Amino acid sequence: MRNLPGRCVCADQLPSTRTSTNVLKHRILMLTLAAAGAASLSLHAQSSSLLQSTTSDWSVNGRSNRPALQLAVLDMSSSSQPIGSMEEAEAADSGAIMPPPAGRSAFQIRPFRQYASAVRFGSLGFGPEVATPLGRRVNLRMGANFFGYTGTFGNGGWNYDANLNFKSGQVQVDYFPFYKAGGFHVSPGLAFQKNHGSAFIHIDPGARFDMGDGTYTNSATDPVKGNATFAYDRTVAPMVTFGFGNLIPRNGRRWSIPVDIGVVFTGAPKFGLDMDGTVCDTQGCGKLSTDATAMDDLQRQRVKIQNDLNSYATVYPVISVGFAWNFGSRD
Repeated sequence: MRNLPGRCVCADQLPSTRTSTNVLKHRILMLTLAAAGAASLSLHAQSSSLLQSTTSDWSVNGRSNRPALQLAVLDMSSSSQPIGSMEEAEAADSGAIMPPPAGRSAFQIRPFRQYASAVRFGSLGFGPEVATPLGRRVNLRMGANFFGYTGTFGNGGWNYDANLNFKSGQVQVDYFPFYKAGGFHVSPGLAFQKNHGSAFIHIDPGARFDMGDGTYTNSATDPVKGNATFAYDRTVAPMVTFGFGNLIPRNGRRWSIPVDIGVVFTGAPKFGLDMDGTVCDTQGCGKLSTDATAMDDLQRQRVKIQNDLNSYATVYPVISVGFAWNFGSRD
């Protein structure tokens, strides 16, 4: 105990320096934690308000405010990839429709409620076509084709007055593997065909001509003439085409100019040949239908033409161009 003038101070009444220091540290820690908690709550409230207002603006005004949303989310994310980009990638994989650029309405896929009609010109003929979207990268397309030809041509002394009558239809699925590559598509499908033709065959009177393995002279008074026919056995044939142009553009445009090239696997047509008249050779003249040698040569001629068709006419080339206009709701 220390004695001070006019006062007695006991040792147990003196404040402990260590205890005071600990109390002070404890109070400072509590104040720091309280301040940090208040700051965290304030930051969370501000971020939520920003996200809510930005999302609301996006849903009303289209995509014009989307970059602000991406920046706000990026500041609060530790990922190296913007969340907006991740959403677009996931939507592209799943086939969902993303909001379009500012100033353009969203294009919603509605199978059989959106459609396009077109007219086509090509090797299959002329005809109408319709299409509807089945997905973001897929269209269903159907069409019909009509083609007729009448003409005269000759080969090796044989003259043909030909008449072709082609009627066909097709159902195809247009797949767009590169969504932003100018409408490039691969289109497998089926062709339904009823194609046939015929020709009146005649040989100039008095002319020499080859038939099968023999050479003959045609009669001037009873010239050789007859008919040839061809028709496809397959009424349904697989086909595939490649081309550019989307009958229902996903960018909202109403018109398009589709171009396609490909083949129909028709198989070779069956060829028929029937002729008669008077023919002459080194042994004299006689009716073709009663001369065994001449009939054998006529059969060889038919087989030769059939073999040529089997070698070169098993597929039918497809080249077409059209003009399409699409209808239906965009959003």
